[in-house]
Amino acid sequence: MLVRFEPKSEKLRRFLIGPLGPHIEGFATLLSQQGYSPAIGRRKIWLLANLSRWLERRHIRLKCLEERHIDAFLQERWKRVSKRRGEATTITVLLHYLRASHIIRTPAPAPPNGIGLVEQEYKSFLTQERALAQSSVNLYLRIARRFVSHHFRGGKLQSNTLVAKDVIDFVLYHTTQRGRCSAKSMTTGLRSFLGFLLQQGRTMTNLAAAVPTVSGLHQSEPRFLEAHQTEKVLGCCDRRTKTGKRDYAILLLLARLGLRGGEVAKLALADIVWPAGELLIRGKGARMDKLPLLQDVGQALADYLQKARPHCSSRQVFIRSQAPYTGIRGASTVGSIVLRALARAQIHSPHRGAHVFRHSLATKMLGHGASLVQIGQVLRHQSVQTTEVYAKVDLTALRRLALPWQGGAL
Repeated sequence: MLVRFEPKSEKLRRFLIGPLGPHIEGFATLLSQQGYSPAIGRRKIWLLANLSRWLERRHIRLKCLEERHIDAFLQERWKRVSKRRGEATTITVLLHYLRASHIIRTPAPAPPNGIGLVEQEYKSFLTQERALAQSSVNLYLRIARRFVSHHFRGGKLQSNTLVAKDVIDFVLYHTTQRGRCSAKSMTTGLRSFLGFLLQQGRTMTNLAAAVPTVSGLHQSEPRFLEAHQTEKVLGCCDRRTKTGKRDYAILLLLARLGLRGGEVAKLALADIVWPAGELLIRGKGARMDKLPLLQDVGQALADYLQKARPHCSSRQVFIRSQAPYTGIRGASTVGSIVLRALARAQIHSPHRGAHVFRHSLATKMLGHGASLVQIGQVLRHQSVQTTEVYAKVDLTALRRLALPWQGGAL
């Protein structure tokens, strides 16, 4: 596959010098499979050839290659030539390739210190006992690390010295510049971690009770798009392009089925059961649900899969529009697609994430007479209290329940 990136065969020999020479052909094949253009692939191969010659000049054997050698090579290179975006990532991918092919050894992980051991145990607790999604696990671990680094230094976690004031000071310090939703996530994750410490016997006091609450989170109405706005956003996707076909299918899943952004990102090819006309949705807490594959959603998915999805090894339905052709990363990518779609439609919504379509679907169902129980079933809420927020938008029903005021008529 090296000839794909350097068509002049007489020049191929310059890529094969040094300890990396015998393996550049295999790496070029990987780049080709990931969909890189000849121009970009040639630049990446040339970088690896420079690294190979650098290793040869310093008599560094390939089996000894480590991150410290990569750092030294890049620092020396960037003193001579301008730093180019993606060079460090290219060599990181090379290291993964060499280790996966057992060409160089994978470094043994450093033994965890006191803090690292607690983090490993907490991660197992979140994954195995709480069955949280990986995105939630990562969020809770970041909050736990931030809390620990705020109070402890030197790698030793002395959790038995914590008091309520430490918890309150941390929350006040780290939530001052945050929005309400971000502050809510912070306090929820902190309660989880402090509860874990109590369960493990690392603290003798239930410090989770000392975490301040974030007021006003459930006072506002859900933000949504009107039905005509939703259709306008869908209509602004240029379905003549491959990216437009992908984005249209994603937006339909959000608008017609009320999926969360992370659920759309995780959708796998095997989750589309074409004969039964069903979708298998991997939701929160390792929950698995089946939803009907609506006709327009199915047509959009088939159009994308047959005409626009890049050929790659990933089993995710939705793939990056540019090389490397891997599955989209998660809810943040879906949110970015929604933002761009709203901008194209020139709709200025106060809520601009993927959840705006979920709220819009619920509000539309409420307006057509659906009960809160029915809405909760479609949105797969585990608690009816989560669905009750939509009662605030049914102003007609609320007027019937309101008591008349003696000083005037409603």
